[in-house]
Amino acid sequence: MIPFQNESNKDRLERIIRNEILPKLESIVGAQLSEFVDLLLQSSKLKNFAKDQYLEESRSFEDGKLFYIISGIARTFYYDTSSDKPIISRIWKKHDVIFDVNSFQNEEERVETVQMLEEGELLTIDYYSLKNLLNTFPKMISCVLCLQAEREKYAMFYQRLLKLSVEDRVRLYLNDNPTLSNRISQDCIATHLGVSRCKFSNAYALYKQHRNRQLA
Repeated sequence: MIPFQNESNKDRLERIIRNEILPKLESIVGAQLSEFVDLLLQSSKLKNFAKDQYLEESRSFEDGKLFYIISGIARTFYYDTSSDKPIISRIWKKHDVIFDVNSFQNEEERVETVQMLEEGELLTIDYYSLKNLLNTFPKMISCVLCLQAEREKYAMFYQRLLKLSVEDRVRLYLNDNPTLSNRISQDCIATHLGVSRCKFSNAYALYKQHRNRQLA
């Protein structure tokens, strides 16, 4: 999002919440009181992050945050001890909400690390601020449950994706994320799809040939 000229950080935060976030919340729980909007504004912060910067690492649930991506791309990953390599569980884009619901609700240690893949701006809410927000407005827990359902839906899609051929994995994933390969390392996408860089390159070449024929 490009800031308006002479717009303060506080004004930008309010504009983003009212124009982008509030309509999504209200589509789930209905119109909100001004008191909720005021507390959401007090609980939220806008932060800029550099490429490769960690947003949070695997540790206590109390260190966890909710992130709303205004611009940029991020990944969540964890280390698989059996293979001694990182497993990228998801690549996140603009308007995505990164939030470990299980850790938050069950007060369990987080196992995933969140890292930027390109520079970007995010809205953040820390653990205690979010806890206070939900305690004050308990019907908003419906939004948290929707985030959990969305995560589970993506997990099911991802598991089905990994059972497909390399060519089909690359084709289906890039059809849903057509500009991703131009913005981040293809090694990262290959790792997320569970294929070698060489196999990904071959499948990506076939994907581009098919796309070019469609556009011709």
